[in-house]
Amino acid sequence: MQRTTARAGNVAAPGEERMTRSRQDRPYPARIIAPPRHTRDGDISPAWLLMQAAQLSWEIRSILQLINGLRLNLGEELQIHSEASDMLLNAAHATAIMEAQLPLAPAWSSGPPRSRSIFAQAREAGTDPADVRPDLHMLRPPINPHVSNDVDAALRDDPDPDAQCAGTTLKKDRCTKTIVTGIGSAHCSIHLTPAERQRRDQLRAAQDRRLRAIQDALDEQRIGLAARWADHYGRRPHRLELPSPPGRPRRPALVDDHVELAFAEDEQAMLALYDTGWPALCPRSAEIIDALLDWPRATITDVAIIATEQRPERWSSAEQWLESSIWDGIRPPALALPAAGQAPELDEHPAVQVLRRHLDDDHHAWQRWHTGFSALVEACDDPPLETMADLLAFWQDIGILTSHDSATNTLIWKVEKSPPSPWRVLYTRGHLVEPRLLATALDWLLANDTPQDPDLPPREVFHVILTSNAQPSPASDMVGSGATGMPS
Repeated sequence: MQRTTARAGNVAAPGEERMTRSRQDRPYPARIIAPPRHTRDGDISPAWLLMQAAQLSWEIRSILQLINGLRLNLGEELQIHSEASDMLLNAAHATAIMEAQLPLAPAWSSGPPRSRSIFAQAREAGTDPADVRPDLHMLRPPINPHVSNDVDAALRDDPDPDAQCAGTTLKKDRCTKTIVTGIGSAHCSIHLTPAERQRRDQLRAAQDRRLRAIQDALDEQRIGLAARWADHYGRRPHRLELPSPPGRPRRPALVDDHVELAFAEDEQAMLALYDTGWPALCPRSAEIIDALLDWPRATITDVAIIATEQRPERWSSAEQWLESSIWDGIRPPALALPAAGQAPELDEHPAVQVLRRHLDDDHHAWQRWHTGFSALVEACDDPPLETMADLLAFWQDIGILTSHDSATNTLIWKVEKSPPSPWRVLYTRGHLVEPRLLATALDWLLANDTPQDPDLPPREVFHVILTSNAQPSPASDMVGSGATGMPS
């Protein structure tokens, strides 16, 4: 048997002991094929798109492998996606063969060929598909070459991989087992000589070190990929990330009679805030809540400092954060394309049409949120909100945040133990505003599935409109529905 080696590029499965020759063990390197992004006609290259899809599919598989078992068992999803990812990688390889214009046998079917037929045509024409490979990055993480060199140094040529063991049994019969391959042995694992046993242990230890090095490199590669994903996808300006509620279980607040302090009071107050639905209604409420989770009782300046430290790439000072718009980082980006109609050949392109539709959907969703939240603030009998300082003042005005004087006469803010729901705020202040504003705010709360107040159904809030002397606006869906149409 020829001596076989497993180099750094050959990523073996954990626990695999059989040594196979890697595709990269070639006398000459394979050509890397990177098709252009556009064809001669100016259209997007299908080959380039396919390679990008294969690259993204491989990255998704790496992300699934990273998070599998942490909080979810993604074994089934990982298996299904791995099969699809392998098919895309094979398709990208077949595209590289076609882009390299390697000799192919005549096609035996009409229509576009399948990926597997491309490989069959290449082999039929005497072409080695491994001569080229697609330009895909991060498929095999590099490892220390000394680790692979240790495996190579521990390998020994075998006289015959299927040779019979030269040892004998207790009955003086010839042993029928095959020899241990890879260590230059003439015996099976039972009849190894001390020298052969030492060589086997050295080879196993070197292989274990290589497997650990490969696994460490894969883990480091996946962590780096996850960081790049967070950096790339986590900064989309039209995405809103709501903070997760505290992970502690609900329980009655415990009181220490000696120090008269309520334990877990702040956590219970934060859970009660989530139950009201306010965090999902107020833009950029996630930043305030994240700051209050780190420092439950703080001044306005403290909240601003913590929020600034959590987003140093966006805010350079607490004053800048307080004066920033409540829609900063949430409003969808401006359309970086010519206006519709100015470039007809661009407007007719399918990819541009999809891009315009997605941006329009984001803009309409933001506009709907902006209109609904503005109406809600006016229905609460508060002036329009523009900055984060205004939002903090709004939360204090409606009773979400309360302030207490400390020994130094500094206002200390904290979340109210039982913050009022949007329904209760509208019910309390609905007599002070125009019915059309109250009806618009009610429409928006119902459309957003805002949690209902257990002690105040929306029917009671709607009753404020019916008892008002002013006529509500006909533009609202709530008007004309009648009290019977309201959920209780």
